[in-house]
Amino acid sequence: MDIHKPKPVRNWREFLTEIGTIVIGVLIALAAEQAVEALHWRAQVAEAREVIATELAGNLRNSIFRMRTERCTERRLDMLAQILDTAAHSGALPPVGDIGLPSLFQWTSGAWDGVVASQTATHFPRQQLAELATIYGFVHKADSFNLAEANIWAELHTMVGPGRRLDPPDEARLRAALSLARYDNRTLTILGLRIVQRMEKQDMPFSKDDLDLIAAGKHRVLTANRYSICLPVGAVPAAYGQAPLTDLSEIDDGLKRLPDFVAR
Repeated sequence: MDIHKPKPVRNWREFLTEIGTIVIGVLIALAAEQAVEALHWRAQVAEAREVIATELAGNLRNSIFRMRTERCTERRLDMLAQILDTAAHSGALPPVGDIGLPSLFQWTSGAWDGVVASQTATHFPRQQLAELATIYGFVHKADSFNLAEANIWAELHTMVGPGRRLDPPDEARLRAALSLARYDNRTLTILGLRIVQRMEKQDMPFSKDDLDLIAAGKHRVLTANRYSICLPVGAVPAAYGQAPLTDLSEIDDGLKRLPDFVAR
């Protein structure tokens, strides 16, 4: 078997030619590798933007609906404040029916958190990355305030019942709850507004389903939800110890339609 041995370099010109050939080969290989990596990250960023767009469509729906129901919540709190003022003078709460509950939404950020954890976010355009981080900062705050608000309205539901004596400690507790409920309502509304304002400047790849979800926030009837704060006050219950989300028929329906889970 003949083995072709490398030719000896006879002068500097041949030596530099050999070195140049090697360097060019290495540069071509590196450029090809970088091109493949760039295409990979471009595809990853495009996919991530689609997932984030769908998640933010839900948060936009929440924001818009929250802004639309803000006045309903304020009017309900005005009514409760008037009831409490009258009760403070008479010493007794009158019969109070179901007072409802402001919009209880799930403000989601799992898609964004996953993109950040996977390092894909570092390949976003710098300005868009900063804007999305700000928007999700508002989303995280909204989720926190929404939970706090639900707890405060559970406190306000202690007014719901057939009528009872009102002592000074109870009055003080309810007045504090009213103030916190107003603060939560206004804060959530402002956070929703900020999310809408920031998202208006983002060129996100919303799907038709995403746009339909956003449109639902704009056009959904304010009294469509059985727990809506925009509904009239409900019937007076026979006893105290009430809480929000009084209609449990959905749970009964769910129990009748439990799926059969199987191993795969």
